[in-house]
Amino acid sequence: MFVPENLAAALGKALGSFAWRIIRFRRNLVLENLAWAFPEKVPDELVRIGLACYRNLGVNFILDFRLHRLPTSWMEGRISSQGRELLDRALAQGRGVIDVSFHYGNWELMGAYYSRLGYPIDDIVRAQKNPYFDRYVSALRQVNGMRLLPVTGSPKLVLRSLQAGRIVSFLADQDAHLAGVFVDFLGRPASTPRGPALYAFKTGAPVVLSIMVPAGPDSWKIIFEPVPHPETGDREEFISQMTAYFTDRLAEYVRRVPEHYFWPHRRWKTRKPE
Repeated sequence: MFVPENLAAALGKALGSFAWRIIRFRRNLVLENLAWAFPEKVPDELVRIGLACYRNLGVNFILDFRLHRLPTSWMEGRISSQGRELLDRALAQGRGVIDVSFHYGNWELMGAYYSRLGYPIDDIVRAQKNPYFDRYVSALRQVNGMRLLPVTGSPKLVLRSLQAGRIVSFLADQDAHLAGVFVDFLGRPASTPRGPALYAFKTGAPVVLSIMVPAGPDSWKIIFEPVPHPETGDREEFISQMTAYFTDRLAEYVRRVPEHYFWPHRRWKTRKPE
């Protein structure tokens, strides 16, 4: 059934407001995260950001639910890009591309759009705790052209994908427990996935950062940036430097427009060992 865009957006905002004000899902966690990240802001401002975050997530959820029904022409009319030539040049090297992305903006829409344009994207996925939601997200990505690589069996699969000249995409801003590398994120040490930097060290594949930012009420911009390879032959130092670099870049976007980040995540759950 077709739903007008303005109605879908209004429904998404109402859903987000309901989750924030009535259900209060992880509201205290969000406010705690925001207080740590923005100690200079007063409580009322943190509440405003938290509510705006949930409203944006509600809009994204409704849009993602309709994603498989939306024609590519709809996406092309609302999504622009900056630095796309970086991705094209990286692919042309023939060594595959490591894509570093984040839970910022509408990351599902970003992946779906570039898959539909013909970019060979393999998405590293972690199973969701809710099996119904897990199947929904997996189907959403696959129907739009992405291949899924389960994180539990990813090493050989990632290497094969890169050898085949494909793009391996990592959402690189989730808590990685004690297996991660600790780098500063918004003023606190955060356990961050080692995967992007580790595979860059192993293969020499180019690394590109991609992030979707709002460009208007119903439009978005996908920004691509190069992620430099650190000039060191030490594996752990290489991983630490590269991970710190792209995490710092994410922090700059979050500080600029914080309400488009996914604050309900327990980003600092794992504490750095003394």
